Amino acid sequence: MTRIDKFAFTNQSQLAREPRGLACPAVLLGVIAFALLLGWQLAERNRGRPLSGPAPDFPLKLFDGGDFKLSDYRGQVALINFWASWCPPCRDEAPDLQALHLDYHEQGFTLVGVNMLESSRRKALDFIAEFGITYPNGEDLGQYVTNLYRVEGPPESFLIDRQGNVRRFYIGSVNYDQVSTAIEALLAEE
Repeated sequence: MTRIDKFAFTNQSQLAREPRGLACPAVLLGVIAFALLLGWQLAERNRGRPLSGPAPDFPLKLFDGGDFKLSDYRGQVALINFWASWCPPCRDEAPDLQALHLDYHEQGFTLVGVNMLESSRRKALDFIAEFGITYPNGEDLGQYVTNLYRVEGPPESFLIDRQGNVRRFYIGSVNYDQVSTAIEALLAEE
């Protein structure tokens, strides 16, 4: 190898190494940016679901034509149940929810059903009739209440105390014994 060839080889080696030297910080910055974006998305997904503290107030147009507003029931224990007629666990819990309504309504307990992700109003009304549901139920048009409570899928329920604070969150179907114990404890509180 001549002296000129050695010089050319040395310069080509240095040139080949320089882009890699710049690539490492760029890759590292890309990885850091991706990790930050992923962390932000996970935090956003979990942000806002009211698992304690004040329950978000909402209006709901009921299937019977009436209006429901959560803040109108301050001073009572309330259960907000998100459901859909096509949801098997919702069908499982429907008789227990109706029994809770009948057993505790006169003691200061309010139950409201929020129908979500329904394919038709008729299917929701058929579900209510099939299970003989007499507590207030409304269709969440535009998914306003569903988004407010960050519900991911039915059934989900939120138990609210007399002061308007979320005290329990239930994901999946609930049963009578599970919820009645919590209702009685909240009704006993001053």
